[in-house]
Amino acid sequence: MPWYLASAASYLLPGGIQVVLFPWLVAVYLLESPERLGLAQMSAQIPAVFLILVGGLIGDRFDQRRILLLVHLAAALPPWIMAWLIGRGDLSYALLILYALTGGAINAISQPARDALLNRVAGDAIQRTVTLVLGINFGIQIVGFGMASLADTLGPVKLMLIQGSVVALGVFAVLRLPPATRTTDRVYQHPLREIAEGLSICFRSPRIRPAWILTAAVGVFFVGTYIVLIPLIIRDIYHGNASDISLAFACNMLGTILTTAFLVLRGGIHKQGRALLLGLFSGSLVIGLITFNLPYWAFFVVIFLWGIGGGITMSMSRAIVQESAPKTHRARVMSVYSLAMLGGMPFGSLLMGYSVKFFGPLNAVLFPAGGVMLTVLVVYFTSSMWQLTPLSSSAFSDAETTPETV
Repeated sequence: MPWYLASAASYLLPGGIQVVLFPWLVAVYLLESPERLGLAQMSAQIPAVFLILVGGLIGDRFDQRRILLLVHLAAALPPWIMAWLIGRGDLSYALLILYALTGGAINAISQPARDALLNRVAGDAIQRTVTLVLGINFGIQIVGFGMASLADTLGPVKLMLIQGSVVALGVFAVLRLPPATRTTDRVYQHPLREIAEGLSICFRSPRIRPAWILTAAVGVFFVGTYIVLIPLIIRDIYHGNASDISLAFACNMLGTILTTAFLVLRGGIHKQGRALLLGLFSGSLVIGLITFNLPYWAFFVVIFLWGIGGGITMSMSRAIVQESAPKTHRARVMSVYSLAMLGGMPFGSLLMGYSVKFFGPLNAVLFPAGGVMLTVLVVYFTSSMWQLTPLSSSAFSDAETTPETV
């Protein structure tokens, strides 16, 4: 577990820097329009739509530790190259798009392998481990936000160099993880058939399917709000800079960390599905308050409260899928789960960019709030999510071996 967390931290610290630095480069450094920011953020996420399922297939076929070793080495190169180009004065919108596409492709291969590897360090305590890992990961990202808040004074070149160096150092943590034990009797099918098996398990499962739908709504509506709308509100309504964007992201993450810490100390939540639905519904109500043109301090309070709901949402949805995924298909199932979030993000980014253009940043908040609220109501009335509880130890054991049990 410590080495797993260290490897994840070395990947997520640069990711936290990126969350703030990338929109700052587009919106503040290059002074691009809202729709151009939405398009830029979309370019960082669109590779997941096409590659995340391939990443799940790779994660089930090959040693996940070896995959992460290659990912850490590959992820170090783009920020180093960008630092060199920015230092030469060659930064352009097109280069940022290419940089975002490259990083998105690497993430699509990394995420399923890292998710599948989690079960090897979690044992039977899936919900508690998922919550613990989420809390620590978000804490690391807050450190990245703090570093990125120095973009106005430190400059993007140094931050890019730090990003590449930290993720490269993660190789040493990955090397300490045990290699996977592989059975020699597995027969591989056509790649498309194996990918289809992961999709089939997710959409046939009464546990995974509603969690997937709710996660997709988060990807489309809430993530677009987070990475596009919030920076634009800070820029256009509160006339802020990189430090203000960083503070907003940090407030959101702090709320999530406090929630996850509470869940770990409490020992989890028995009514997982109910907590997931209530977390999303309350998050929709809270984020809708932004439309009332809140005072500066109240805006950050709302972002903090939104993060509290987000901690419940992400912990419960990921725990439900992690414990329901059969061992032989885990990376593929987790890739389908990631597709719900990552696949919805490009469309959410584009939606938020154009919503701000036509309706203004404050009115645009109503679209994600209403979209998530409607999805929660549909899932509530069409599934048994409200009564969903963790799998028993025997059911979890079956899920380790047969896809039919989930």
